[in-house]
Amino acid sequence: MKSANGSGSGGLKILLGCLVLISLTGISGSAQGEQEGEIVGYGFGLKEYAEVSFAIPAEFDEMVQAESLEEGNYSEGKYVGASVLFDESRVSILLLYPCDLTGEELDAFDLVSALNGFNKAYDQAVYSEDPINISGQQAYVGQLEGQLIIVYQPSDLTVSAIFIDENINEEALDYFVPSLQINVDEAITPLYPEYCAGIQTETAAPAPAQPATEVVQTAQPVQAEQPAQTEEAVQPAATFDKAKIDAEVAETVERFEEMFGRKLSF
Repeated sequence: MKSANGSGSGGLKILLGCLVLISLTGISGSAQGEQEGEIVGYGFGLKEYAEVSFAIPAEFDEMVQAESLEEGNYSEGKYVGASVLFDESRVSILLLYPCDLTGEELDAFDLVSALNGFNKAYDQAVYSEDPINISGQQAYVGQLEGQLIIVYQPSDLTVSAIFIDENINEEALDYFVPSLQINVDEAITPLYPEYCAGIQTETAAPAPAQPATEVVQTAQPVQAEQPAQTEEAVQPAATFDKAKIDAEVAETVERFEEMFGRKLSF
């Protein structure tokens, strides 16, 4: 994993430093002075697979707009992605389902490798050696061509990457990152056995004479392919207590609606 020391633009360095400071101290001093009523919570679903929530100061309420929501395939698994506009600045959230995850906790190298498996272009990003905290999980902040990248593991079988435009309002960023939550429904997955088996077969096969096509994008953090069909989403093997899951989902939805009454529509 490339270190960010001595690399990148000054603006990105400042934002990266702010994120590390926020992680160590919580929401910044100006944020601590805000009254609870001046904070606005937002939320939206990544299809049926996860719920995303975050908070920002009420003064930025009008600038938040849903932009896009998509689901697709890539060479090592499947993904779900969404983008939200903070005025003219784009924040994209990518949830990866790599076929090769086993449920173990991933370290910094594994997290970055999972993102690079989605798009080899991200191999050029440089990362801070100091992790930040998102929902109790260690996250790593990188930078690439005018974007901040935050990568972490929101659940055992997923990796998330958050892409933030360099020119985002810093006060909004102060709230967005510490409050961000991606609650993955682990009882459902876009992966299905035949899909991952096909990927594993291709990986085990002898190298072809022509190089394999890489998934590379240049404009947007997430490039849509053909949307996955709804019927492809399957329940994993029966290792879950359905009654317990239903109760937990109902409790989560109720708590989500109480805390984040403003739901973005795509």
